[in-house]
Amino acid sequence: MAAIKKILLLALIFFTFGVNSKTDLNSKINEKTPETIFLRKVENAVRVHDADQLLAFMEPNYKRSQHDEFLAGNTEQFLNEFFCSEIIFYEITEVSLIKYSLMKSSKTDYEVVFFLKSQKTEVLCTFFMTKNLNTTIFSIYSAVG
Repeated sequence: MAAIKKILLLALIFFTFGVNSKTDLNSKINEKTPETIFLRKVENAVRVHDADQLLAFMEPNYKRSQHDEFLAGNTEQFLNEFFCSEIIFYEITEVSLIKYSLMKSSKTDYEVVFFLKSQKTEVLCTFFMTKNLNTTIFSIYSAVG
């Protein structure tokens, strides 16, 4: 009986730590930075499944290469692959920005992590954001392949 209580207590501690860790990561994001303001727009476009808005947020060369040329304009496939192929874009029911950070040795490129959930699965999705130093406009991109 004591062993079961210890297991339940450890499970409770682990669960609580896991929930608090996600909350702590979210609470450390400065909502007033230009990066966060842009990523909140991306987050909202995912939440409402606004494919056109997301395409407008894509880095132009990445969009041209991957969406327009490689996938011949297949937006649904493009967004499914962009937001981690384990989840279907139009089935996302929950999205939240977890963190972003400037990549080492870069003044313009950030690694971004979003939490995505559907009725079937939950994933952490990593993609990238870049800032055009001439225009200060942000855009998103992922691995090319």
